[in-house]
Amino acid sequence: MKHFYILIVSLFSVCLLQAQDYKFGKVSKEEVLEKEHPKYKEANAAVLFRKHLVYYDIRKNTGLTLVTVVHERIKIYNKEGFDWANKTITGYQNGSESEEVSAIKGYTYNIVDGKLVEEKLKRNGVFKEETNKYKLKTKFTMPAVSEGSVIEYTYTIRSPFVTSIDDVPLQFEIPVNRLEAEIKIPEFFGFRMHYNPKSPIVFPIDKTKESFTYNYSQKTRTTGKTVQTDYKQRSLDYLLDFYKFQKDDIPPLKKEVYVDYLQNYAAYLRWELQYTKFPNSPIESFASTWEDVAKSIYNDAGLKQEVNRTGFFDEDLDEQLAGSKDNAEKLAKVFMYVKSKIAWNDFVGFQAESGTRTAYKDEKGNTGDINLLLVSMLRYAGFNANPVLVSTKSHGIPIFPTRNGFNYVIAAVENEDNILLLDATDKNAAIGELPARAMNWQGRIIREDGTSGWVSLMPNAKSQNTTMLNMQFDDNMVLKGKSVRDLSGLHAKEFRDRYVGLAEKDYLKILEEDKGNIVVSGLDISKEKAIGENIRQTYNFELRDEMEEINGKIYLKPMVFAGLHENPFKGEDRNYPIFFDFPTSNDKIINILIPDGYKVESLPESAIVNLKEGAGVFKFVATLNGKFLRVESSLDMNDMVYIAQDYKALKNFYAEMVNKHSEAIVLSKS
Repeated sequence: MKHFYILIVSLFSVCLLQAQDYKFGKVSKEEVLEKEHPKYKEANAAVLFRKHLVYYDIRKNTGLTLVTVVHERIKIYNKEGFDWANKTITGYQNGSESEEVSAIKGYTYNIVDGKLVEEKLKRNGVFKEETNKYKLKTKFTMPAVSEGSVIEYTYTIRSPFVTSIDDVPLQFEIPVNRLEAEIKIPEFFGFRMHYNPKSPIVFPIDKTKESFTYNYSQKTRTTGKTVQTDYKQRSLDYLLDFYKFQKDDIPPLKKEVYVDYLQNYAAYLRWELQYTKFPNSPIESFASTWEDVAKSIYNDAGLKQEVNRTGFFDEDLDEQLAGSKDNAEKLAKVFMYVKSKIAWNDFVGFQAESGTRTAYKDEKGNTGDINLLLVSMLRYAGFNANPVLVSTKSHGIPIFPTRNGFNYVIAAVENEDNILLLDATDKNAAIGELPARAMNWQGRIIREDGTSGWVSLMPNAKSQNTTMLNMQFDDNMVLKGKSVRDLSGLHAKEFRDRYVGLAEKDYLKILEEDKGNIVVSGLDISKEKAIGENIRQTYNFELRDEMEEINGKIYLKPMVFAGLHENPFKGEDRNYPIFFDFPTSNDKIINILIPDGYKVESLPESAIVNLKEGAGVFKFVATLNGKFLRVESSLDMNDMVYIAQDYKALKNFYAEMVNKHSEAIVLSKS
């Protein structure tokens, strides 16, 4: 019966798709009345239809232009889906050339008094802004959006950058009912198509050849006694590579915990230019290696010039470095000086957008301005410092050698023993620490002699998070105690990122959240602003309703609020790798003083659980020494990344931890 029901729903969905009209403006009343997605009922919105066209426009006066036309129809089911009514289109510019976003047209459809009504996107509702000198953004928000609305819009991007085709997305965080894509590439360009290797799904693409004729007029003049102008009709015949994609019922990206960046796992088509072959011209190859890419960026994108630029900070830096005892102190002074001197403007890029000299003068800049200035100052101070090209997590991992594979730069100091990575855009980062956005597999270091190589961006050292609870209870079953928490490394940085600058009353609310019936007092936090130093947090607490009396026995879960009481991994299977922020050691030490008149009847058993040959280790030990009960729980996660095939083992590993943390000690009155 169940299979029959699924079959009926599937057939109904297919019939509905076939009956729908996807022409722009042909939104139906049924689409607006739909209350939930027929298959993905938890979806906040759905792409009812998307068409993505890419082709080349050839004009006699302007030559080739790359054209992208997008048409989207989206259903908004509830308020959580309202974000899909906001659209940002990113265009690129380089010098005098820029991409042009035009032909924006949009409508919002609602049911009012039983009738289908539409609200037009007005011209004054479209805004354009220059993000930086390389990017332009066109933004609009669809009008009159409410729960149940259907929005529809179309726009065109005309680009002079004919050798760069943007990714064609095939999957989103919401389901797609129907998606069509057509990409037509003339034979002048040899592009290779790539799927996203991190996506668990691959869709078949139809590829064919088509012939195309470009007709144009050619003006000629003859001279003699009279000047005569003739127009002759000419034509150019060439072939097109025609890629076509049509697909119904594309599943949404599955939201899962501990994912580096969800969009990195979406299905898409990516285009790698391998050669150009224009009429009456030789083939020009664009195939390159990462060594070629790094060298090109270093020499042609201004990095070499910026990292060797001095003369504007020399006296200031000499003053800062005066009295330095050793290289470690000198390195720290240079790093802290750049961080305190130049404010990050929130723009990323491997190029110095303003230029290091201007950024130094104005005391603000993008990632390129700041970190290339850091490299320059470190070299001036005598260090073997070089830039490292990075792709941020949201930018993905480059799958073939291209300058577009990088969008960020950090600094590196090399010595005989290791490579220290530095990012002066992050005020809370210590030497050797990177912000989460930059911890993305590998970066490409470019040395002064022009050579380059890969360096790991992932932290190796474990960061420590230790919590100690000392407590006792009274005859009213109220637990009173003190919490001492020590944080080192990236745990300390994470604390500073989240809480430094927060008012104490607001932080106290956070401390008391999800800890049961608790009152916190006497809060003290030391060294929270001392970047690179360990943080210690202490407070007193009173905790009620944590002890339960049944048949004269008293049950207490000793881990109280310090334990893990819910497994973060709930699904039956996993589509994506599991990413933890950094290698970590989490220790919980619970000391309970048993009052006079009580005795311990039973304790949880000790346990050691291993994950994947020591990639993770959980230890749990409970001991009683006279009136002192001590429970120790330690979790060491030595690896940051686990593949999807490790999911079940990881889920079971965390289930064991939850079980041990949920076990109670049993007491009775003596």
